[in-house]
Amino acid sequence: MTRPTPTPDEEIFVNDVHYGIADCRRRLRSRRSTLRAQHPPQNKLDEPSPEQAKDQLEEREEALIT
Repeated sequence: MTRPTPTPDEEIFVNDVHYGIADCRRRLRSRRSTLRAQHPPQNKLDEPSPEQAKDQLEEREEALIT
């Protein structure tokens, strides 16, 4: 079954919707990247800080050596 050919007005409306959605997605991506730059992600509570992770790794390596 073929779709009927859209009228020029319907075609303009469809294009406006598609461009509107694309613009909205672009704005959201820009806003998210701006927020990420302002507020870098923090460690989760169950993850050690980078310093703690380094200390733990050194302890494990030392335990393997001895």
